Formats: sequence, C-alpha cells, structure tokens
Amino acid sequence: MEPPGDGVRGRGTSDAENEPGLLAIVQTVQKSYQCLECGKSFRRGPSLLTHQRIHTGERPYQCPKCGKCFTQQSSLTIHLRIHTGETPYPCPQCGRCFRQSSNLLKHKQLHEGVRPHLCADCGKCFAQRSNLLIHQRIHTGEMPYLCSDCGQTFRQHRSLLVHQRFHKGHQSCSYNCPECGKSFMQSSDLVKHLRVHTGEMPYSCLHCGKKFRYISNLNRHKRTHTGEKPHACRQCGECFSHLSSRNTHERIHTGERPYGCAECGKMFISSSKLARHLRTHAKQMTYICNKCGKSFCHHLHLMRHQRLHKAWNSRSRRKEK
Repeated sequence: MEPPGDGVRGRGTSDAENEPGLLAIVQTVQKSYQCLECGKSFRRGPSLLTHQRIHTGERPYQCPKCGKCFTQQSSLTIHLRIHTGETPYPCPQCGRCFRQSSNLLKHKQLHEGVRPHLCADCGKCFAQRSNLLIHQRIHTGEMPYLCSDCGQTFRQHRSLLVHQRFHKGHQSCSYNCPECGKSFMQSSDLVKHLRVHTGEMPYSCLHCGKKFRYISNLNRHKRTHTGEKPHACRQCGECFSHLSSRNTHERIHTGERPYGCAECGKMFISSSKLARHLRTHAKQMTYICNKCGKSFCHHLHLMRHQRLHKAWNSRSRRKEK
C-alpha cells in the first residue's frame, strides 16, 4: 500500500470519518511500527525499540552510583534523584516534594479528598489502589514478603526492606561521614547528615527569615504562618499540621499503643507520653520552680504550682492596699 499523498494529509477529520477506507490508511500511518513478539503497535520507531526491551531483557542505562540498570533513560533520570536527593515536584498546597510527577498527582488526591478505591470488607476508602491492596491483607492475613535470613513474613515490601537492614548491619552502608563515621545507605542521606557538622541551614522562611537544615522542616514551619492543617484523621476528620500528629491521634480510634514501659509494662500511644511516664520511675525532677525551688516531673505540674505563687502574690498586693 502506498503512503497517502499530500492531498490525503490535508483533508479534515470529517472527510476521514465519512470515508472508511481513508480512515484505515490514516490509522496505518499513525501506528506503523509493530512488535513482532506481541503485536503491539507504535507511532514512532524509538518507542518500538524501547518496548522490545521488555522481551529481550536489555537494560542499557546504568546508574553510575549503584550499578542498577534501566530500559529507559527517563527511568534512570528519576532513579538518580534517590542519590542526589532531588525532589523537583512540590505540592502547591502543603509544600511536600516528590521525585516523580506521577507521585505528586497521586498526592494531590489526598488534598482533594478523592478516595475512589473502596474496601469491600470494611468500607474504608483509599486514594490509591496500591494502598487498598496492602490494606486488604489485614482481612486476608496475607504476608507475601519473606525474610530469607530468619523466615519472618511481612505485609508490605518496605517493611521487609527495613527489617533486612538489621541482618545486614553496616554491610549495606557504603556512605560514611568523615566527621563522626556514621554510615548511610544513600549518598543523599549523607549529604543531609553533613549539615549537622557544618551548621548549614540552606532553607529560609520567606515570612520570618528563620532558617532550617531540611526542606521538610521548612515546609512544616510554614504552616505556623498559614494555619494550614492538611492531614485529616481518616476516622473523625480532625485536621493536623503534621502527619506524625495525625498518626498519633488515629491511635485513639484504633486502640494501638506501640510504646511500652520496660519497668511496669504500661503501654502508650506516643514516645513523648512514654518518656513522660519513665520520669516517674526514675524520679527525675527536671522542672524547677524559680520562686521556691520545688521540683516536678512534669512541666504541667510546674505550671499549676506557679499559679499558686501568682495567686498568693495578687492576694498580698490587695491586702497591702
């Protein structure tokens, strides 16, 4: 079949719709590169070549940092951001940054309240299908990720990766701090850590000029000016400025108390509450009244005590008058 001439290319869409034979010619030109393995067609030759690597297993783009290989240059570019720490896609609402534009689009759904993926067992909704699939393992009891060292199983792949670090110890930590010797798995983490020693604070608040070591700390700080509370409780809808605060709050609904006291076994919903409790065992008197020198375990108790001094002083002044 001969390729269409200039006259065919110049006709409008309506002409093509009225002539089925002509429409077939146009479609042939648009998708003229076909994979001989699976029959999939492409408009451009380079797209076909990239696709064929699925069948051949070819991965010509190698990361110079860790040696991992990729089928596409774009995939390597995204991967390199793990090593450089680059996150070029910021959320305009909360300032959180992402390595990929697709992750930013998924994140925006949280602000918009879009949760199209429904759990048929409990009715809980999720913004991303992947989160729904992980959640459903709670109902099915599925633990598909197995640790080859000890046989422990996990619901999520990232939980397995975190667990395996304990087996590997420092073997997988190839980036060492020249100041203190601390090791890191990624060069980007070492770059951030070095700011502890150099005192570098590269991120400044445009409202008050306060400086921060990490972009995440700056983004959290900005909410003190805007009053923004982007993290909503998935049970009652109460909103929080920080994700960690929301996660701690949600334990009120779930009943989860992951922090246990080694002395008495009492459980707490947050590490700060456990730390406060531990002071009662150690009998640490860290809060001292500057009026009378009396010490207290908790700041709240000191505040209550100081009100007594203020009330006594005000009564004394009234009597003098």
